[in-house]
Amino acid sequence: MVRDALAPHEAQSGHVTRREIDFARRWAERAFAGSSDDWLDGWAHVGLPFSFRIGDADSDALLTSWERHCLPDSNGSRSATRWRDPASGMTVLWETRRYADFPAVEWLLSFENAGESESPTLSDVNALRLRLNSAGTPYIVGGANGGRSFADDMIPFARRLPGVDGSRVLDLGGDHPSSNRHLPFFNISTPEHRGVFVGAGWSGHWAARLAVEGSALTTTAGLLNARYTLRPGERVRTARVLLLWWEGEPLHAHNVWRRLLHEHVVPKPGGELMEPPVSVNVCFTHHGHGGFLHQATESTVSTLVEPFADLGAELFIIDAGWYDGEPWHEWLGNWRYSRSKYPRGFRPIADSLRDRDVTFGLWFAPENVSKDAPVLAEHPEWVRQHQPGQGGTFRMELPEARAWFLGEVEALIRDEGMACYRQDGSGWYDAEPENRRGMSETEHLTGIYAMWDALLERHPELVMEGCSGGGRRIDLETARRFRWHQKSDRWYDSESDQCSLYGANLFLPGGTINIPTERTDDYGAWSSFAGQFCLGWHPLDADFPWEQARRQIELYKRLRPRLRGDFYPLTPCALDAPYLGFQFHRTDTGEGFALVFRRRVEVAYPVPETFRAALRGLESDATYAVRLESDASESVATGSELGDGIELRLASVPSAELIVYEPA
Repeated sequence: MVRDALAPHEAQSGHVTRREIDFARRWAERAFAGSSDDWLDGWAHVGLPFSFRIGDADSDALLTSWERHCLPDSNGSRSATRWRDPASGMTVLWETRRYADFPAVEWLLSFENAGESESPTLSDVNALRLRLNSAGTPYIVGGANGGRSFADDMIPFARRLPGVDGSRVLDLGGDHPSSNRHLPFFNISTPEHRGVFVGAGWSGHWAARLAVEGSALTTTAGLLNARYTLRPGERVRTARVLLLWWEGEPLHAHNVWRRLLHEHVVPKPGGELMEPPVSVNVCFTHHGHGGFLHQATESTVSTLVEPFADLGAELFIIDAGWYDGEPWHEWLGNWRYSRSKYPRGFRPIADSLRDRDVTFGLWFAPENVSKDAPVLAEHPEWVRQHQPGQGGTFRMELPEARAWFLGEVEALIRDEGMACYRQDGSGWYDAEPENRRGMSETEHLTGIYAMWDALLERHPELVMEGCSGGGRRIDLETARRFRWHQKSDRWYDSESDQCSLYGANLFLPGGTINIPTERTDDYGAWSSFAGQFCLGWHPLDADFPWEQARRQIELYKRLRPRLRGDFYPLTPCALDAPYLGFQFHRTDTGEGFALVFRRRVEVAYPVPETFRAALRGLESDATYAVRLESDASESVATGSELGDGIELRLASVPSAELIVYEPA
């Protein structure tokens, strides 16, 4: 809902104002016109928000002399602008989308050689070139770490440009794949209490640079080291860009961004928004700690169906190693199930799960081909080998290779009852051009996107979950196709998980991140409640705590619709913080919950046993029914009283409190 203005309790909410919508509309109209080179309201530049070079000439000089055609969409929200060099036939296509209900603009820039000879070199390609001007300093850039399987995965950060150290340049990204070093989303705020949220969509090497000169900040972003020469008829795309303009408080921008992704970006299998499920990945069962792979067979997996279904699991995935060959990572590229492990195939398991309303899924790493995989011997032309005698990267840019892999997946959907596709791995390709054409990564990822889209077009109800050696491939393109993403390949560290979910929820819709938990106690289980609840439990143990486990699942299912709400940090986020807390609040229903953890960290000062949780986003005069889940105590309080804070006593280390509230 678009508001004329935000009430005081909504100042950090995800509600959009008409001023924000109007500014985004004016900026887009002037930028799309393509002829202006001035400033809007004195702070946002409205020239073309991208740049490149062809030979020795830059795009600003080139495009003024090229033929230009505008191709508006019938509904007015989408448009395309095409420039063509009449001499060489080089074509630039800028496809744009303006959102009517959010102050957001999205685009995709691509190049095509429509001439008859090889193009000059295309270089210095910036899918985004954005300039801001501020009357004061500093600019503050908010971002988050990537999912490299470190303790600080997805922890948020803020950088000041220029900061106290005089820093005037900030580089983000650069690693492979997209969210290895940083999440490819960041928020730029200015001292005038306004700014722009930036998101990039490229699942390989991307890079952004933010540089301050005088009072101006220039942000460039795109593919790392992109440099091409295009043959006749050849086409190449760049990174997708999504901008969100905002004013007010930076947290307001984060919550608007989260709503934008929830409404318009995240996939909706079967056309419906799917709540984050209670899931099971078999590799974490039988005390596998992520390693129960080759041991998974029909007999060992079948024993888990009934207990997890009885607990209330909704998604059940068999991870790597379900094909022939050991060790599992030496046989990637073989996507036929092992008849020794699964003599009747997956259908008996899938049917028993379906009878209990549980979705069955399988793990794939389609970009990676091991040296012993049959496809390497049968079709060596489909594999880009690292070196002779070794494995390589499956060439998804080849239509015949994509068709083969899609056939393998569809056979499992059709014949074996697979309804969830989990993708791991990320292939091998260098950010540096491997030859003078420099097409390796670009061709490969364009092929990957084509494969994913074909799979979803043919099977619109298919659920897709992302993993890339952990949480290393989260970006706009994967967020558009994969409903959930694994945090990292670092598991069972509650303090790290709490921080990761804190950071992830500043940049992604609630429930996006999958974090397996082995614990059923409040502290351990609740540490995963702000994401998808993935059970790394062992229900075949004689002493498994059934009642405690059922309580946690039932509680999570009651709370998960509230993950769609606005996100409010209640504490700073740090691995060594003795307390960490955050809150989710639904403005449409008035419901929400807050989690507070007293954590297992060592500090050099006394830590109090009480914590005052000051809830945010509540209407001051409204009355709320409040429940503390640790002891099931209930009370009634006004929004003003809850904003002043609830006194919590957490005497033991570790311990946790879950505050659940709704309108009384």
